[in-house]
Amino acid sequence: MSRPIKSVPLVKKIAAAFKAVGKLPRAGHNTARGYDYTRAPDVLEAVRLELFNRDVLILPNEGTPEYVPIGPSNGGEQITECRLPVTYTFKDDKEELPAIVINGIGRDVEDKALYKAQTGAQKALLKRFGLMAEEIEDPEWDGEHQDANAGETAYLPSSQQPVTAKQRHAFAEACAASGKTEQEILTYLFQEQGVSNIGDLKRGKPFTRAIQWASTPRAALCEISHKESLSPKPQAAPAFQASLPLPKPAPSFEMRVGGKTQTVESKTGRYAL
Repeated sequence: MSRPIKSVPLVKKIAAAFKAVGKLPRAGHNTARGYDYTRAPDVLEAVRLELFNRDVLILPNEGTPEYVPIGPSNGGEQITECRLPVTYTFKDDKEELPAIVINGIGRDVEDKALYKAQTGAQKALLKRFGLMAEEIEDPEWDGEHQDANAGETAYLPSSQQPVTAKQRHAFAEACAASGKTEQEILTYLFQEQGVSNIGDLKRGKPFTRAIQWASTPRAALCEISHKESLSPKPQAAPAFQASLPLPKPAPSFEMRVGGKTQTVESKTGRYAL
């Protein structure tokens, strides 16, 4: 009699799949900055294969993309930003892990913004599990427009460059100290800063605002939000209202009727300016 097959928990299957992926070759090349990088689609494809070998599915469910016009590029072309929430679910025939919501953002001067947002969400998911390094950022380009825009991205001022590794660690430590949850962090970065993860945040004022938010306790944030919702909006009086003169009573006048002179007084409530 054969022994029954021992069931492996879903979490262990996923961990074994991630471990089996190992280090992948750097198939992408950033011409503008001159370095090779591991492309997010390559990593995700390797992960999917290892998951399939263990009868595990990873199911992406894209939300409704939001397209925001950013402005003209240096060449005068319109830049469009696509913001795309993607929900990832891991499941096998017996279990299903809680869904993970990842926000992807992509910009392009043509019709590639959605593609870049999809790739950005993939990269953010893989970084969450430590399958992609953050020290060298994946530019999320498709290779078709990379050389054409090299002149625009070769030299960037410090304020336009992504935050450093030290700043990312400081943000993570501040969030942990103030009790921020992972979902709260993702929501803040996406809604207030317009990025899918802290690695995409710019230095300078954006990071300063982010670190202030991360350092503020959750209770204080809730109190601020509550006060803002209760504060009455000031009602401005029309500018000309205070300058109008007060009404004056109408003067009395004399009236001659049938040879007699009578004085007529103004009635109550009637005024003349």
